[in-house]
Amino acid sequence: MVDPGAAQAIVKLLNRWYRKRAKPYGAIDHFHRGTRMSYTTVYRVVHIAMSLFLLSVAALLYLVPGELAGKSSLVVLLVKSGWIGIVCAAVIVLMQAIRECAIITDDGLIKVNLLGRESRMTWREIADFQIKPDDNKVILRSSEKTKLTMSLAYDGWQDFLAMTSSRLDPALHAQFNYALASLYAKRHRRPEKNAK
Repeated sequence: MVDPGAAQAIVKLLNRWYRKRAKPYGAIDHFHRGTRMSYTTVYRVVHIAMSLFLLSVAALLYLVPGELAGKSSLVVLLVKSGWIGIVCAAVIVLMQAIRECAIITDDGLIKVNLLGRESRMTWREIADFQIKPDDNKVILRSSEKTKLTMSLAYDGWQDFLAMTSSRLDPALHAQFNYALASLYAKRHRRPEKNAK
């Protein structure tokens, strides 16, 4: 059994590692006429590898001959259900790493989920934000309590800050800029040496 505390520590370490390898600028999105913020290359490689591992486990469960011979129908049903669950998890992980993104436009943000569904928030609607570094999440909220969640493991946060400098409320932009700068300054801080 894996210790939950150890698993959380590994997830936090991975999240910091993804942020550390994020590029400051995103890619041009010609369709939406904006800048695409998508997951970092490192994030994609790790999640594609995990997806392939899950698919290989599922293939072993399904293809190994004679493993279910003589077993009760309940055991066969449980194993097949587990196989379907593993395949679904692998596909979801793969689709999230490849398809999910946020697009910065002159009008606001467009969030594209793993199924290709778009949710939008204009710059005027953004009233508040919350940064959760342990989960690698930035949650933007409107005054109507709608939310748009972005990942700190996206490339393009410098593009986001440049766009929001003239479009967000100046006080909110200053808070957001300070919060992101503080988050990234932690990884560059070095322990001071005691002078003797």
